[in-house]
Order: sequence, then structure tokens, then C-alpha cells
Amino acid sequence: MKKGAPICHHCDKSSGVKRHGVTKSGYQRYFCTLCKKTFQTSYIYKGREQHIATQIERLVSDKLTPKQISVEIQVDLDTVELHIKRMKRPSGMR
Repeated sequence: MKKGAPICHHCDKSSGVKRHGVTKSGYQRYFCTLCKKTFQTSYIYKGREQHIATQIERLVSDKLTPKQISVEIQVDLDTVELHIKRMKRPSGMR
């Protein structure tokens, strides 16, 4: 790939990433030939961004409620609650 190739959000490799069209909103889509999944490097909706779970985890540890987290990071309350539910699962159950 060219210099500055995006890293796959699923397998964390850039060697198999290829351009894969454009979304309706104009964002470039990518396809990883290694894990066979598509992704974008930026999204209109912040809930789909790569590090949103880390932000939610940090805010939960700071004792914010799901509603406060939703307002703080501008993500739907249902999305915040889903991430919190996933955090509470044992790591072997995904």
C-alpha cells in the first residue's frame, strides 16, 4: 500500500487494505483482504468511531451515568448502554 495507508479497525494490519468505494455521505470506504471486513477512517456518527469504547470506559470509571456520558461524547444513550453492557461481560463471551 501507499505511504499513510489506513490500518484495519478489525485486525490492526495495513498490508491488505484496499479502497472500497465511497459512502453516500462522501467518506472513503476500505476493505481488508486479510480479515474480509470493511471500515471507514471517519464517520458522521461518533458512536461508530474506533476509540469510543475507550472513552466510555474512562467516563464510567469517573462515575458518570450513562445519560451523562451520552451527553458528554454526543452519542446516543442506547449506544452507550450497549458498550457498558459489553464491558461487563467476561472476556471469553463475545
